[in-house]
Parts: sequence; structure tokens; C-alpha cells
Amino acid sequence: MAAITVAAKGAGMTLAAASGGGDTVAATGMSAGGWQVTGTPVLVVAIGATPTTVTIDGTAQAAVTSKTVVYPLNPGVYSRSIAVTYDQVTSVTVGAQVL
Repeated sequence: MAAITVAAKGAGMTLAAASGGGDTVAATGMSAGGWQVTGTPVLVVAIGATPTTVTIDGTAQAAVTSKTVVYPLNPGVYSRSIAVTYDQVTSVTVGAQVL
């Protein structure tokens, strides 16, 4: 698994090719009692013409084709590394940025 670099708030984000074995992203924000603290990253996935299912932290998302999708990451109370996998990686790029 490759680590996705999380861009700082307001900085430019660079998308990289998705790894066949999946990726990880550091979720450094905090969420407790339903309140989201600023500084939590989002995962950005650009998907080509092949339908792709992204699984984040064990939860499969709806399959997407030819779109760029933004997924908020919920680290829970403590910062942690979240696993991201894909059912295929052809024309799939990923990045992350702090909101």
C-alpha cells in the first residue's frame, strides 16, 4: 500500500496513480459526538471510463464511472491511517487535502 500525501489547507493538491494493492491516507482531524473539527482531510478520486468501486476503511462506496468524487474521511476521536482500496486501478488517480 502506498501512502497518499495529504495537501495542506489552501495548498495545491497533486493526484497520483492509484496503487493496485490499495493506498493509505492519514486522517489527522478529529470527530466526536457528531461534531467535525476542521483539519480533517478529504479523499479525491478521479475515475476513468471503467466502473470503479472504492472501499474506504472497509466500507465499499457506490461504483463510479468517468467522474471525480470527493469522500470526507472520518478519523474518529484519534488520528489514524485509513485504508483505501479499488476494485480496479486503470485510469484511477487519487489525492487528499485538508479542508
